[in-house]
Amino acid sequence: MSSSIPFEWFVLLLRIVFIFLLYFFIFQVMRVLTRELRAAAEAGGPETVSGTLLVEDSTNDYVRRGDAFILEPLTVIGRGRSATVRIDSSFVSGEHAQVSWSDGHWWATDLHSTNGTHVNSQLIRAPVRLNVGDRIQVGEVVFQLVP
Repeated sequence: MSSSIPFEWFVLLLRIVFIFLLYFFIFQVMRVLTRELRAAAEAGGPETVSGTLLVEDSTNDYVRRGDAFILEPLTVIGRGRSATVRIDSSFVSGEHAQVSWSDGHWWATDLHSTNGTHVNSQLIRAPVRLNVGDRIQVGEVVFQLVP
């Protein structure tokens, strides 16, 4: 009987140490979470991106004048199923052009399309920075970038 008492005290001591370590771990996790949340709140949230492609001119039956497409940070214009803005036309490639948000500006890029992409009536070969009011022509559809 006398040998079991020290073992019971040892088990009790182990339980107390375990509970202390568990609470210490929870405390450390809460401290790190609080610090990270505070830093994220001070830094602000992700940059909000807004832009719309407004159809200014179109001879296409599926995309009509006045249609508006809200831009995503990476918008693909084309005939393919993966395109964000789909234009069902033989003059438009599967992935014809891309409008993307980078460095605080919208950029238009031709994706090696057969008929090319025009910005303000100029054929583009490299990414072109867009401004509000610029016109993007893909096939027989002319879009205008609006806020």
